[in-house]
Amino acid sequence: MRYSVNTLCMFPGVPFAEALDLTRAKGYDTVEVWTIDREEVAERARLLANANMRLSAFCPAYFVLNDIACHDQYEACLRDALEDAATLCCPALITQVGNDTGAPRAVQHAAIVQGLKRMAPLLKAAGVTLLVEPLNDVKDHVGYYLTDSQEGFDIVREVGSPFVRLLYDVYHMVHMGEDVLAVIRDNIGLIGHFHIAGHPNRDEKLFEGFDHTQTLALIRSTGAQAPMGLELWPTSRAGADALLQALQTNIIG
Repeated sequence: MRYSVNTLCMFPGVPFAEALDLTRAKGYDTVEVWTIDREEVAERARLLANANMRLSAFCPAYFVLNDIACHDQYEACLRDALEDAATLCCPALITQVGNDTGAPRAVQHAAIVQGLKRMAPLLKAAGVTLLVEPLNDVKDHVGYYLTDSQEGFDIVREVGSPFVRLLYDVYHMVHMGEDVLAVIRDNIGLIGHFHIAGHPNRDEKLFEGFDHTQTLALIRSTGAQAPMGLELWPTSRAGADALLQALQTNIIG
């Protein structure tokens, strides 16, 4: 299993170059971030190459797909992100879909599918996968539209492109009450990336409030190649170091 360390939350306030050094020192070669200022892309690419590290995913600057009126802006930002992904040798982009607009859900669902179908040829040409992320709306993202991974999988199936996959965030879906083991088992082929974090506080305590042992074991057993993103805020640097060391040496997970 390839773990992907989100350096922005694992090492908050630490410059990217230093965060890469900290990650590599723990035996990891893959990181992820959220949006990247375009003027920083070339330098980030240089730092990654010098550290012999890879970037698994980052986010475009704009996220609204559930409103057709926003698709032109979404495409413009996606084109920029695809250019940056080429510079960064990054194989995937993470997208959200927007807050609930108040329109009927069927209308918003159709808009998301239409938008993703429009983006699919751009993704194919670039060889980059777009990862659609459901989130929880009970704790972290009140008002967000896509909170049910089953609808997310339906969207991916309707789009019908191998360059559109779901980002399955276990932390968010536990908050939404999903049976994450059953969902992952039934939809593993549509998942392009995972996120995990301690429940309920999105910290490094992966084996307390919700024990991720079975989740990690299941994913390993499938042979899935999707990265496992560590998108969590440790309670301390010592806590972060301990988790990274334990995962790296297979003490847990």
